[in-house]
Amino acid sequence: MSKLLSPMKIGRNKFKNRVVMAPMCMFHSKTVNGVLTKEHFDHYVARALGGVSGIIVEATMVNPTGGIRKVDLGLYNEIQMKAFKELVDRVHNYDCKIGIQLSHAGRKADSSYDDIIAPSAIPFADEKAPRELTKEEVISLQKDFINSVKLVKQAGFDFVEIHCAHGYLINQFLSPLSNQRNDEYGGSLEKRYKFLGDILKAIKNIDIDVHIRVSANEYDEKGNSLEDIIKILKLAKDDGVVFNSISSGGVVPKSPLVYPGYQAELSREIKKAGLTVSAVGLLEDYGLCEYLLQSDACDMIYQGRTLLKNPNWVYGAGAYFDEGKEIEYPLFSYSAIKF
Repeated sequence: MSKLLSPMKIGRNKFKNRVVMAPMCMFHSKTVNGVLTKEHFDHYVARALGGVSGIIVEATMVNPTGGIRKVDLGLYNEIQMKAFKELVDRVHNYDCKIGIQLSHAGRKADSSYDDIIAPSAIPFADEKAPRELTKEEVISLQKDFINSVKLVKQAGFDFVEIHCAHGYLINQFLSPLSNQRNDEYGGSLEKRYKFLGDILKAIKNIDIDVHIRVSANEYDEKGNSLEDIIKILKLAKDDGVVFNSISSGGVVPKSPLVYPGYQAELSREIKKAGLTVSAVGLLEDYGLCEYLLQSDACDMIYQGRTLLKNPNWVYGAGAYFDEGKEIEYPLFSYSAIKF
């Protein structure tokens, strides 16, 4: 049996294979109340039916002004929670685990918001300059995340993913590129971690597995190094995090060279440090996914656009490996990955 199709236990959850649907912002809500629509149910249930072992619901705001766009999903009230409970129940019908990514956009919020906030008054590229958060507002935002995690538990989700990547609010606190505060939430790595750390410590008693997503390369020499990210992830592990989704970029408007598996080197180095990780990014090729798992570059494969194109990709993997042929690793797919 291929490793891609083998089960994996993470925290208290057993995943039937190593393929998880990564969170992708679909902007289907089309309202400003953050409630699931029919399109969301169709979208997620189709992928559960298609055989993935887990699904992570797209970036979901923790308060009414925390969206990337005003039509983002939200999970900060009972009405939203009850709709999510229905989605969770339907996904569970297909032996599929389901989590949800909680987020606040911070300085990367759509310019239609009147009040854009961030750890420091530093804009993203040429976008509208944010307002620096007061200490009282920082504490209030932490409470928003904690409240949303409680609602995640009530809705019956199997796990929660805290969005600490792609330049959104928590990533803004973590990165020296966007956090130049002079109080206890800025300065050293430990102080930049405090916003996230306080949230993680507070949700330890909610009895739900906690995952986080990070940008392990900020594509700027003045940003967090990979060694910094590993230190942050180890602090988070001490605070109860059981899994790490490894992505990159988003803090500054610089794009990396993109090729199949281009982020896998980051996953491999973090896994070497004793952390449990996923790889994500242009992983449509079954052979490449198997290779990354067999060579200890990652523990799980997160699929995004591949599942948008083909909701039944996992069943294709089953057919691919059932043929019993030796897996071929074409050079064009792997030569750029430095292991």
